[in-house]
Amino acid sequence: MPDWTIRPPEPGDVESLAVLHVAVWRYAYRGLIEQPLLDGMDLSRSVRRWDKTITSLSAGQLGHTVLAAFVDEEPVGIVEAGPAADDEAPRSTELLSLNVAGKWHGRGVAQALTAEAVGDADAYLWVLRGNERAIGFYRKLGFELDGTERYDDVWRCFDQRMQRPAPDA
Repeated sequence: MPDWTIRPPEPGDVESLAVLHVAVWRYAYRGLIEQPLLDGMDLSRSVRRWDKTITSLSAGQLGHTVLAAFVDEEPVGIVEAGPAADDEAPRSTELLSLNVAGKWHGRGVAQALTAEAVGDADAYLWVLRGNERAIGFYRKLGFELDGTERYDDVWRCFDQRMQRPAPDA
């Protein structure tokens, strides 16, 4: 039995999800995104983002899945998935984000969150170019780089697209 539970986040989780989000980014993207950008991440902005997401989710307005993994009511990971957001998406479902605390890497949290959010659906995602740990993880789940890249003006980096067909495709 896992050490964590997975459930939709609730309004009382906003602050702890924001702290997790900023900490994961600063850990996972060190050396991949310019350090001043990571250092400048604003916790209050992350709180507003998660408050809006959870409020929309609670009201049934979000249109996609948001789940978090908790250990003793502290979040250790969060995932978002939903209908493809890109105009010319290669798949119908997009894994929008997956963030897991560093000390929980390799313990099954990310895989469990992904399985709950997208199951075996045909899906795609964007991953930071050079993030070999994440690319390797997604490959284990059946995703492959498809050669498509885009530039992110905010984070001043390139993202690469990965996709996978449904098992029966």
